[in-house]
Amino acid sequence: MFKRVEKKYRIDVAERAAVEAAAERLMAVDDYGRTRITSLYLDTPERAMIARSVEKPLYKEKLRLRAYGDAAGVALMGAFGAGPIVREPGGLPLSDGEVETRVAAGLRVARTAAGLQVAPAGAGLQTMGDADGDAVGSVEACRPCAGEALRGNGLSAGFPVFFGIKKKFKGIVHKRRLALTLPAALAFVSGLPYEQACARWPLADPVLAAAALSPATRQIARELEAAMNRWLPLAPSMGIACDRVAWAYRPEVREAREGDELFDAELRITFDDCLEYLDCHRFRSPWRPIIESSESVMEIKSAGPYPPWLVDVLSAERIYSASFTKYGNAYQMATAVPRARNHRRAMRGGA
Repeated sequence: MFKRVEKKYRIDVAERAAVEAAAERLMAVDDYGRTRITSLYLDTPERAMIARSVEKPLYKEKLRLRAYGDAAGVALMGAFGAGPIVREPGGLPLSDGEVETRVAAGLRVARTAAGLQVAPAGAGLQTMGDADGDAVGSVEACRPCAGEALRGNGLSAGFPVFFGIKKKFKGIVHKRRLALTLPAALAFVSGLPYEQACARWPLADPVLAAAALSPATRQIARELEAAMNRWLPLAPSMGIACDRVAWAYRPEVREAREGDELFDAELRITFDDCLEYLDCHRFRSPWRPIIESSESVMEIKSAGPYPPWLVDVLSAERIYSASFTKYGNAYQMATAVPRARNHRRAMRGGA
Protein backbone atom coordinates (compact mmCIF):
# COMPACT_ATOMS: atom_id res chain seq x y z
CA MET A 1 0.00 0.00 0.00
CA PHE A 2 1.16 3.51 -0.82
CA LYS A 3 0.45 6.02 1.97
CA ARG A 4 1.56 9.59 1.51
CA VAL A 5 0.62 13.22 1.05
CA GLU A 6 0.23 14.26 -2.58
CA LYS A 7 0.02 17.92 -3.56
CA LYS A 8 -0.51 19.22 -7.08
CA TYR A 9 0.75 22.43 -8.66
CA ARG A 10 -0.34 23.81 -12.02
CA ILE A 11 2.80 25.41 -13.44
CA ASP A 12 4.15 27.02 -16.60
CA VAL A 13 7.34 26.31 -18.55
CA ALA A 14 9.57 28.68 -16.57
CA GLU A 15 8.37 27.40 -13.21
CA ARG A 16 8.93 23.80 -14.27
CA ALA A 17 12.44 24.61 -15.45
CA ALA A 18 13.26 26.21 -12.08
CA VAL A 19 12.07 23.18 -10.11
CA GLU A 20 13.91 20.75 -12.39
CA ALA A 21 17.12 22.79 -12.08
CA ALA A 22 16.89 22.62 -8.29
CA ALA A 23 15.98 18.92 -8.29
CA GLU A 24 18.81 17.76 -10.55
CA ARG A 25 21.39 18.46 -7.86
CA LEU A 26 20.09 15.51 -5.86
CA MET A 27 17.53 13.76 -8.02
CA ALA A 28 17.28 12.24 -11.48
CA VAL A 29 14.54 11.17 -13.88
CA ASP A 30 13.63 7.56 -13.13
CA ASP A 31 14.42 4.66 -15.45
CA TYR A 32 11.09 4.92 -17.26
CA GLY A 33 11.86 8.37 -18.67
CA ARG A 34 8.99 10.12 -20.40
CA THR A 35 6.04 7.73 -20.32
CA ARG A 36 2.51 7.89 -21.71
CA ILE A 37 0.03 6.95 -18.98
CA THR A 38 -3.61 6.20 -19.72
CA SER A 39 -6.11 5.81 -16.89
CA LEU A 40 -9.69 4.63 -17.26
CA TYR A 41 -11.93 5.68 -14.38
CA LEU A 42 -14.97 3.64 -13.41
CA ASP A 43 -18.08 5.27 -11.98
CA THR A 44 -21.85 5.01 -11.87
CA PRO A 45 -23.78 6.12 -15.00
CA GLU A 46 -24.60 9.36 -13.15
CA ARG A 47 -20.95 9.70 -12.05
CA ALA A 48 -21.90 9.73 -8.39
CA MET A 49 -18.37 8.88 -7.28
CA ILE A 50 -16.66 11.88 -8.85
CA ALA A 51 -19.61 14.19 -8.14
CA ARG A 52 -19.12 13.41 -4.45
CA SER A 53 -15.34 13.74 -4.74
CA VAL A 54 -15.41 17.30 -6.13
CA GLU A 55 -17.43 18.35 -3.09
CA LYS A 56 -14.24 17.71 -1.05
CA PRO A 57 -15.56 15.30 1.61
CA LEU A 58 -13.26 14.02 4.38
CA TYR A 59 -13.15 10.64 2.64
CA LYS A 60 -13.30 9.93 -1.07
CA GLU A 61 -12.27 7.14 -3.38
CA LYS A 62 -11.70 6.46 -7.07
CA LEU A 63 -11.45 3.27 -9.08
CA ARG A 64 -9.20 3.23 -12.12
CA LEU A 65 -7.45 0.97 -14.58
CA ARG A 66 -4.08 2.14 -15.81
CA ALA A 67 -1.80 1.21 -18.71
CA TYR A 68 1.73 2.41 -19.38
CA GLY A 69 2.94 3.19 -22.89
CA ASP A 70 1.02 4.67 -25.78
CA ALA A 71 0.03 1.38 -27.42
CA ALA A 72 -1.12 -0.24 -24.18
CA GLY A 73 -3.25 2.82 -23.42
CA VAL A 74 -4.86 2.70 -26.85
CA ALA A 75 -5.62 -1.00 -26.41
CA LEU A 76 -7.11 -0.40 -22.95
CA MET A 77 -9.46 2.32 -24.17
CA GLY A 78 -10.29 0.42 -27.35
CA ALA A 79 -11.21 -2.78 -25.49
CA PHE A 80 -13.40 -1.07 -22.89
CA GLY A 81 -14.91 1.18 -25.56
CA ALA A 82 -15.80 -1.65 -27.93
CA GLY A 83 -19.30 -1.97 -26.52
CA PRO A 84 -21.37 -1.46 -23.36
CA ILE A 85 -19.95 -2.92 -20.16
CA VAL A 86 -21.76 -2.51 -16.85
CA ARG A 87 -21.19 -4.24 -13.53
CA GLU A 88 -24.61 -4.37 -11.91
CA PRO A 89 -26.45 -6.20 -9.11
CA GLY A 90 -27.29 -9.72 -10.21
CA GLY A 91 -25.69 -9.16 -13.62
CA LEU A 92 -23.72 -11.77 -15.51
CA PRO A 93 -20.04 -11.23 -16.35
CA LEU A 94 -18.91 -11.04 -19.94
CA SER A 95 -18.53 -14.43 -21.59
CA ASP A 96 -15.10 -15.62 -22.73
CA GLY A 97 -16.08 -14.87 -26.30
CA GLU A 98 -17.22 -11.35 -25.46
CA VAL A 99 -14.01 -10.67 -23.52
CA GLU A 100 -11.76 -11.90 -26.32
CA THR A 101 -13.76 -10.01 -28.94
CA ARG A 102 -13.27 -6.77 -27.04
CA VAL A 103 -9.57 -7.41 -26.50
CA ALA A 104 -9.15 -8.10 -30.21
CA ALA A 105 -10.89 -4.79 -30.90
CA GLY A 106 -8.50 -2.96 -28.56
CA LEU A 107 -5.44 -4.55 -30.12
CA ARG A 108 -6.71 -3.72 -33.60
CA VAL A 109 -7.13 -0.08 -32.56
CA ALA A 110 -3.55 0.01 -31.24
CA ARG A 111 -2.11 -1.61 -34.36
CA THR A 112 -4.16 0.62 -36.65
CA ALA A 113 -2.99 3.70 -34.76
CA ALA A 114 0.60 2.52 -35.16
CA GLY A 115 0.15 2.02 -38.90
CA LEU A 116 0.75 -1.73 -38.70
CA GLN A 117 -1.08 -4.36 -40.72
CA VAL A 118 -4.23 -5.46 -38.92
CA ALA A 119 -4.98 -9.16 -38.71
CA PRO A 120 -8.09 -10.19 -40.67
CA ALA A 121 -11.32 -10.84 -38.80
CA GLY A 122 -11.34 -14.31 -37.31
CA ALA A 123 -7.55 -14.56 -36.95
CA GLY A 124 -6.56 -15.35 -33.36
CA LEU A 125 -8.91 -13.52 -31.03
CA GLN A 126 -12.24 -12.59 -32.55
CA THR A 127 -12.71 -9.05 -33.85
CA MET A 128 -15.48 -6.59 -33.27
CA GLY A 129 -16.79 -5.46 -36.65
CA ASP A 130 -18.79 -2.25 -36.26
CA ALA A 131 -17.84 -1.77 -32.61
CA ASP A 132 -14.20 -2.04 -33.63
CA GLY A 133 -14.74 0.82 -36.08
CA ASP A 134 -16.32 2.95 -33.35
CA ALA A 135 -13.32 2.43 -31.10
CA VAL A 136 -10.90 3.28 -33.90
CA GLY A 137 -12.80 6.47 -34.68
CA SER A 138 -12.74 7.67 -31.08
CA VAL A 139 -9.20 6.72 -30.11
CA GLU A 140 -6.94 6.32 -33.11
CA ALA A 141 -6.90 9.92 -34.33
CA CYS A 142 -5.43 11.19 -31.08
CA ARG A 143 -2.82 8.45 -30.67
CA PRO A 144 -0.43 8.84 -33.61
CA CYS A 145 2.61 7.64 -31.62
CA ALA A 146 1.34 4.25 -30.51
CA GLY A 147 3.99 2.48 -32.55
CA GLU A 148 6.83 2.70 -30.05
CA ALA A 149 5.34 -0.09 -27.93
CA LEU A 150 4.45 -2.33 -30.86
CA ARG A 151 7.63 -4.21 -31.64
CA GLY A 152 8.34 -7.74 -32.87
CA ASN A 153 5.02 -9.50 -33.26
CA GLY A 154 3.18 -6.48 -31.90
CA LEU A 155 1.30 -5.85 -28.68
CA SER A 156 -0.32 -8.98 -27.25
CA ALA A 157 -3.18 -9.43 -24.83
CA GLY A 158 -0.73 -10.43 -22.08
CA PHE A 159 0.56 -6.94 -21.22
CA PRO A 160 -0.14 -5.81 -17.64
CA VAL A 161 -3.02 -3.51 -16.77
CA PHE A 162 -3.05 -2.07 -13.25
CA PHE A 163 -6.37 -1.90 -11.46
CA GLY A 164 -6.43 0.10 -8.27
CA ILE A 165 -8.34 2.09 -5.72
CA LYS A 166 -7.19 5.51 -4.59
CA LYS A 167 -8.53 6.59 -1.21
CA LYS A 168 -8.05 9.98 0.38
CA PHE A 169 -8.90 10.65 4.02
CA LYS A 170 -8.08 13.98 5.68
CA GLY A 171 -5.49 14.75 3.02
CA ILE A 172 -3.63 11.44 3.29
CA VAL A 173 -3.64 9.30 0.14
CA HIS A 174 -3.79 5.51 0.29
CA LYS A 175 -3.36 3.48 -2.89
CA ARG A 176 -3.88 -0.22 -3.47
CA ARG A 177 -3.51 -1.86 -6.86
CA LEU A 178 -2.83 -5.13 -8.62
CA ALA A 179 -1.68 -6.21 -12.07
CA LEU A 180 -3.65 -8.37 -14.47
CA THR A 181 -4.01 -8.83 -18.22
CA LEU A 182 -6.41 -6.78 -20.32
CA PRO A 183 -8.88 -9.68 -20.83
CA ALA A 184 -8.72 -10.52 -17.10
CA ALA A 185 -9.41 -6.86 -16.28
CA LEU A 186 -12.45 -6.81 -18.57
CA ALA A 187 -13.79 -10.03 -17.04
CA PHE A 188 -13.11 -8.94 -13.44
CA VAL A 189 -14.75 -5.54 -13.87
CA SER A 190 -17.79 -7.15 -15.51
CA GLY A 191 -18.32 -9.48 -12.55
CA LEU A 192 -16.14 -12.59 -12.95
CA PRO A 193 -14.37 -13.54 -9.68
CA TYR A 194 -10.78 -12.33 -9.61
CA GLU A 195 -9.14 -15.75 -9.27
CA GLN A 196 -11.10 -17.12 -12.20
CA ALA A 197 -10.17 -14.15 -14.37
CA CYS A 198 -6.47 -14.55 -13.56
CA ALA A 199 -6.53 -18.30 -14.16
CA ARG A 200 -8.28 -17.89 -17.50
CA TRP A 201 -6.04 -15.05 -18.77
CA PRO A 202 -2.76 -15.11 -16.80
CA LEU A 203 -0.01 -12.53 -17.07
CA ALA A 204 2.78 -13.43 -19.48
CA ASP A 205 5.51 -12.83 -16.87
CA PRO A 206 5.58 -15.95 -14.63
CA VAL A 207 6.73 -13.92 -11.61
CA LEU A 208 3.85 -11.46 -11.99
CA ALA A 209 1.44 -14.31 -12.67
CA ALA A 210 2.42 -16.00 -9.40
CA ALA A 211 2.22 -12.73 -7.48
CA ALA A 212 -1.27 -12.11 -8.87
CA LEU A 213 -2.58 -15.09 -6.87
CA SER A 214 -0.63 -14.43 -3.66
CA PRO A 215 -2.61 -13.89 -0.42
CA ALA A 216 -1.65 -10.19 -0.35
CA THR A 217 -2.85 -9.59 -3.91
CA ARG A 218 -6.05 -11.55 -3.32
CA GLN A 219 -6.75 -9.25 -0.38
CA ILE A 220 -6.39 -6.24 -2.68
CA ALA A 221 -8.80 -7.94 -5.09
CA ARG A 222 -11.33 -8.32 -2.27
CA GLU A 223 -11.03 -4.58 -1.53
CA LEU A 224 -11.55 -3.75 -5.20
CA GLU A 225 -14.58 -6.04 -5.39
CA ALA A 226 -16.08 -4.42 -2.29
CA ALA A 227 -15.47 -0.93 -3.71
CA MET A 228 -17.01 -1.84 -7.07
CA ASN A 229 -20.04 -3.32 -5.35
CA ARG A 230 -20.51 -0.16 -3.26
CA TRP A 231 -21.04 1.84 -6.44
CA LEU A 232 -23.27 -0.39 -8.55
CA PRO A 233 -24.10 -0.10 -11.36
CA LEU A 234 -20.53 0.60 -12.44
CA ALA A 235 -19.23 1.39 -15.93
CA PRO A 236 -16.33 3.13 -17.73
CA SER A 237 -16.66 6.87 -17.15
CA MET A 238 -13.60 8.81 -18.27
CA GLY A 239 -10.28 8.19 -19.96
CA ILE A 240 -7.40 10.41 -18.82
CA ALA A 241 -4.04 10.40 -20.60
CA CYS A 242 -0.82 12.31 -20.04
CA ASP A 243 2.92 12.19 -20.64
CA ARG A 244 4.76 11.83 -17.33
CA VAL A 245 8.31 12.40 -16.20
CA ALA A 246 9.10 11.30 -12.63
CA TRP A 247 12.05 12.43 -10.51
CA ALA A 248 13.47 10.51 -7.53
CA TYR A 249 16.59 10.76 -5.38
CA ARG A 250 19.70 9.29 -6.94
CA PRO A 251 20.99 6.07 -5.30
CA GLU A 252 24.15 7.71 -3.94
CA VAL A 253 22.06 10.41 -2.25
CA ARG A 254 19.86 7.80 -0.58
CA GLU A 255 22.93 5.88 0.55
CA ALA A 256 24.59 8.98 2.01
CA ARG A 257 21.45 9.88 3.98
CA GLU A 258 20.60 6.36 5.14
CA GLY A 259 19.48 6.38 8.77
CA ASP A 260 18.61 10.10 8.70
CA GLU A 261 15.10 10.30 10.13
CA LEU A 262 14.55 13.72 8.57
CA PHE A 263 15.30 12.46 5.06
CA ASP A 264 12.35 11.28 2.97
CA ALA A 265 14.02 8.77 0.65
CA GLU A 266 10.75 8.10 -1.18
CA LEU A 267 10.10 11.73 -2.16
CA ARG A 268 8.93 11.87 -5.77
CA ILE A 269 8.19 14.77 -8.08
CA THR A 270 6.23 14.09 -11.25
CA PHE A 271 5.44 16.37 -14.16
CA ASP A 272 2.41 15.59 -16.32
CA ASP A 273 1.82 17.37 -19.62
CA CYS A 274 -0.20 16.73 -22.79
CA LEU A 275 -3.04 16.07 -20.35
CA GLU A 276 -6.34 15.18 -22.03
CA TYR A 277 -9.59 13.33 -21.45
CA LEU A 278 -12.06 11.16 -23.35
CA ASP A 279 -15.67 11.15 -22.16
CA CYS A 280 -16.71 7.48 -22.16
CA HIS A 281 -20.39 8.52 -22.26
CA ARG A 282 -19.64 9.87 -25.75
CA PHE A 283 -16.98 7.52 -27.08
CA ARG A 284 -17.16 8.98 -30.58
CA SER A 285 -16.13 12.40 -29.28
CA PRO A 286 -12.45 13.41 -29.57
CA TRP A 287 -9.91 13.55 -26.80
CA ARG A 288 -9.93 17.06 -25.33
CA PRO A 289 -7.20 18.98 -23.48
CA ILE A 290 -7.51 19.52 -19.74
CA ILE A 291 -4.71 22.10 -19.44
CA GLU A 292 -2.95 24.45 -21.83
CA SER A 293 -0.18 22.98 -24.00
CA SER A 294 2.36 25.22 -22.23
CA GLU A 295 1.35 23.97 -18.78
CA SER A 296 2.26 20.99 -16.63
CA VAL A 297 0.74 19.51 -13.51
CA MET A 298 3.51 18.98 -10.98
CA GLU A 299 2.77 16.55 -8.18
CA ILE A 300 4.92 16.24 -5.08
CA LYS A 301 4.49 12.95 -3.25
CA SER A 302 5.98 12.87 0.21
CA ALA A 303 5.75 11.02 3.49
CA GLY A 304 6.74 14.06 5.54
CA PRO A 305 7.84 17.71 5.36
CA TYR A 306 9.46 18.98 2.17
CA PRO A 307 13.27 19.26 2.19
CA PRO A 308 14.70 22.80 2.45
CA TRP A 309 15.89 22.90 -1.19
CA LEU A 310 12.36 22.19 -2.41
CA VAL A 311 10.79 24.73 -0.07
CA ASP A 312 13.30 27.33 -1.27
CA VAL A 313 12.53 26.90 -4.98
CA LEU A 314 8.77 26.83 -4.43
CA SER A 315 9.01 30.03 -2.38
CA ALA A 316 11.36 31.78 -4.81
CA GLU A 317 9.11 31.03 -7.78
CA ARG A 318 5.90 31.66 -5.80
CA ILE A 319 4.54 28.26 -6.73
CA TYR A 320 1.51 27.34 -4.65
CA SER A 321 -0.42 24.11 -4.46
CA ALA A 322 -3.84 24.02 -6.06
CA SER A 323 -6.92 21.88 -5.70
CA PHE A 324 -6.66 19.93 -8.95
CA THR A 325 -7.75 16.43 -9.85
CA LYS A 326 -7.48 15.10 -13.39
CA TYR A 327 -10.75 13.16 -13.28
CA GLY A 328 -12.50 15.94 -11.37
CA ASN A 329 -11.49 18.61 -13.87
CA ALA A 330 -12.36 16.37 -16.81
CA TYR A 331 -15.76 15.65 -15.27
CA GLN A 332 -16.50 19.35 -14.86
CA MET A 333 -15.36 20.09 -18.40
CA ALA A 334 -17.33 17.18 -19.88
CA THR A 335 -20.53 18.15 -18.10
CA ALA A 336 -20.08 21.80 -19.11
CA VAL A 337 -20.18 20.88 -22.83
CA PRO A 338 -23.79 19.57 -22.90
CA ARG A 339 -24.91 22.39 -20.59
CA ALA A 340 -23.51 24.96 -23.01
CA ARG A 341 -25.09 23.12 -25.97
CA ASN A 342 -28.48 23.00 -24.26
CA HIS A 343 -28.23 26.69 -23.43
CA ARG A 344 -27.57 27.57 -27.06
CA ARG A 345 -30.54 25.45 -28.16
CA ALA A 346 -32.77 27.15 -25.60
CA MET A 347 -31.63 30.57 -26.79
CA ARG A 348 -32.36 29.64 -30.40
CA GLY A 349 -35.75 28.22 -29.43
CA GLY A 350 -36.72 31.39 -27.62
CA ALA A 351 -35.59 33.69 -30.42
